[in-house]
Amino acid sequence: MAEKVVVDTSVLIDALEEGDEELLAALVEREVLVPYVALYEYLYGYLYLGRDAEKEKRVLEKLFTIVYPDQQVLMKALEIDVALAKEGLRVPQADIIIAATAIAAGAPLLTRDLRHYPRLKRFGLEVITSI
Repeated sequence: MAEKVVVDTSVLIDALEEGDEELLAALVEREVLVPYVALYEYLYGYLYLGRDAEKEKRVLEKLFTIVYPDQQVLMKALEIDVALAKEGLRVPQADIIIAATAIAAGAPLLTRDLRHYPRLKRFGLEVITSI
């Protein structure tokens, strides 16, 4: 079985919009999990620019596995969000859900966005920036 990796919106943009062919080639060799919120963010940009978001959604669904939150993701996201709130730290909810998806899947999170994710390593998140 191929190595699993969870990707965030920044990786989708680099691979599919920016034309990073090396990244795309590496992704298709793996089992890529796309949290639904990353799909949402990516397609938001498509629709905002007047592009065919439905067509792009079908492409993403053929290339990758879209992960919708289950109880494990929900509970992990709540754990992270509440712990950070008690410390006065805020991380966007989308990033928390993406991180919780990776933790629940037992897979590293591939991202190009290191603003918030490194803070979530203590909850079990493995962050990688390349594959």
